[in-house]
Amino acid sequence: MSAETATAVDFQKKFKYHHGNLREALLAAALDILATDGIDGLSLRSLARATGVTQAAPYSHFRDKDELLAAVAETGFQRLALSMAEAATGAKGAQEKIEKLACAYARFATENKPLFGIMFGRELADIKRFPTLAMTAGKSYALISAALAQKAAASGEDARFLTVAVWSLCHGLTTLIVEEKLSPAQIGAADLDTLVKRTLGVLAPQLG
Repeated sequence: MSAETATAVDFQKKFKYHHGNLREALLAAALDILATDGIDGLSLRSLARATGVTQAAPYSHFRDKDELLAAVAETGFQRLALSMAEAATGAKGAQEKIEKLACAYARFATENKPLFGIMFGRELADIKRFPTLAMTAGKSYALISAALAQKAAASGEDARFLTVAVWSLCHGLTTLIVEEKLSPAQIGAADLDTLVKRTLGVLAPQLG
C-alpha cells in the first residue's frame, strides 16, 4: 500500500460519517487537510477521498471550492469567537476584558495559521458573496465592541472609533506575528500574551 493510499484510508476511518451528517464530516476533513497540507491540498476531490464518498458527493453541499472555503472560514470564525468569549469570562473592567479577548485572538491565530489565513485571505476577499460568513465574521469584532461600550459611554468617547482602534491594533499585531514579521523575543517580551498586553497598554487611558 502506497503512502498516499494509506493516508486516504486513515482519513476515511477518521471521518467516517453516518447518514445525514456528510457536511459535518466534509468540514472536519477539510480542517484536518488544511492543517496538514495547507490550502493547496484542500479541494472537493481531496474531501471525497478523505471521507470515502464519490467525487460528486461533496458538490451536494459545496458548489465549488469558494463555497468550501467560505464554510471552512465560517467554522474558523465561530471557533475564534468562542475561544475569545471563554477567555474573557470573569474579567473585571474593560481593560482586563480587552486584554483577554486580544490574547485569545492572537493565540487562536498562531495555533491555527492555515485556517486564520483563509479567514482573512484573498480567496474570500469579497465576503459579501457569503452572507452567513459575513455575519459570523463580525462576532469577534462585536465582542470587542461590547467590552468597550460601557467605558465609551462613561467617558464620552465614540465607541465606534475606539473599537476600530483596538481591533486594528489587535489584528495588525496578530498578523505580523502569524506572518513571522514580529515575535515577542524581538522586542523583549517574555511571551505572546505579554507582547499583546504591553502593546495594548498604549491605549490603557482609554480602556480604563
